[in-house]
Amino acid sequence: MQIDRDVAVPTRDGSPIVVDVFRPEGDGPFPVIASISPYGKDVHWPDRYPLYDLVPQNEHMVWETPDPVWWTARGYALLRADTRGTGGSPGRLDLYGPQDAEDFYDVVEWAAGRPWSSGRVASSGISWLAMMGWRVAALRPPHLAAVIAWEGATDFYREMAYQGGLYANGFVDFWWDRQIEPQRTGREGDDWREVLPQHPLLDDYHRARTTDLDRVTVPVLSAANWGPLHLHLRGNIEGWRRAASTDKWLVVHTGTHIDPYYADWAQELQLRFLDRFLRDRPERMDGVPPVQLAVRHGRDVVWREATDFPLPGTRWRELYLDTEQLDWTPPGAAGEIDHPATLETAPVDEPLELTGPAALRLWVSSDQDDLDVFVRLQHLDAAGDPIPAIGPQGGPLPMAMGWLRASHRETDAELSEPHRPWHRHDRETPLVPGEPTLLEIEIWPTSITLAPGERLRLELLTEDADMGMMAHTHPGLRRPAAATIHVGGEHASHLLVPVIPAG
Repeated sequence: MQIDRDVAVPTRDGSPIVVDVFRPEGDGPFPVIASISPYGKDVHWPDRYPLYDLVPQNEHMVWETPDPVWWTARGYALLRADTRGTGGSPGRLDLYGPQDAEDFYDVVEWAAGRPWSSGRVASSGISWLAMMGWRVAALRPPHLAAVIAWEGATDFYREMAYQGGLYANGFVDFWWDRQIEPQRTGREGDDWREVLPQHPLLDDYHRARTTDLDRVTVPVLSAANWGPLHLHLRGNIEGWRRAASTDKWLVVHTGTHIDPYYADWAQELQLRFLDRFLRDRPERMDGVPPVQLAVRHGRDVVWREATDFPLPGTRWRELYLDTEQLDWTPPGAAGEIDHPATLETAPVDEPLELTGPAALRLWVSSDQDDLDVFVRLQHLDAAGDPIPAIGPQGGPLPMAMGWLRASHRETDAELSEPHRPWHRHDRETPLVPGEPTLLEIEIWPTSITLAPGERLRLELLTEDADMGMMAHTHPGLRRPAAATIHVGGEHASHLLVPVIPAG
């Protein structure tokens, strides 16, 4: 392997982006896999996250990036870049803003023009690196040939900063302290811990950091994970669904946030995809279906191939909230329950698969003009104990979650679907105290298969302080309030679930 370190790449405004390049032996030309992040292009993995022992380690491994040893052995060059204002790259920090995306564009084009390059460049990596792949694809650099977006958000407001209109301070504080401050080279630029609380609505600050998926036309391999419910799952599915690309594939797997990317099956799929679009080998993606899902059966998974997502043939069914339980039939009479509340189905008599997005139509009233609603779906075994999902770091999580601030309930009629309401988040509409009001709550996609004797639990909560770095607990940006949930009659609150017919 040939290694060129700390190479200064010129950008359109003259401020350099500093990169490391790993190349196979010989003169090439080689197709290029590029990534850019604020995490430090040459910070050795164990120095950043020593806890992860589930991935191959060598002296060149860096957090969430492709393994140079593995890829150069297969004839690819790798480029890792430091975001402006971090690591070796000088300048003003503009995380995920227009400047960041333009810098990556310039890096892609520089790499395509090197003597050792074939002129075809792909973006690949996990999380932030995937997010930047979506971003640069929307700018359409001429030599960007493909994007591997592995667990990376596309909608900055809805998926990263303010889920359901609730500020994600638990993650932002943790992430900024752990990932950004150690690599930051100066004080110029925004500190999200200070800036994001000043932008509680979806304004121009957020719009400037949201990917225009209509402009994404390059081939895309989008990989989501049922477990990371807080950040990336929605973005990879929405990115795949809404990207204008003709050639696009979706994989939804399980596992931690890290190890699936480096698993044998995943690297082989990535190699096939890049061979197809960076090496003109169309046969390499023969037989790969547009959608591959790891359907969850308790703690096990069964892989399913499909042509679309949500799955063709899905039966959208209502589970009605009653004063005592969740039921497939509406309550016989109107009623009320206090919020927070927990309701369960009866044990199922035969296997019941719920794979896809879900939505909750919840009628509430309160003596306050606003309130926050946290929604969780739990899979209960025959003994009544939760069967958890695998979270980003391997710990237990609910099987699905959703959030909504009542004053953010206004939806966009053109973008909304019954199973995925689309909230505008650009203004607040206070509740009228005491008046029943409909909240349409998006629940991020899930896969739950109940075996006979098992149940589904719906939890409606007023806070999520138990979620650690995934919590929404900023003291100045919370709306806790007592509320009444209305069920039955003209206020028939219900959970819309994706039932997959047997066979």
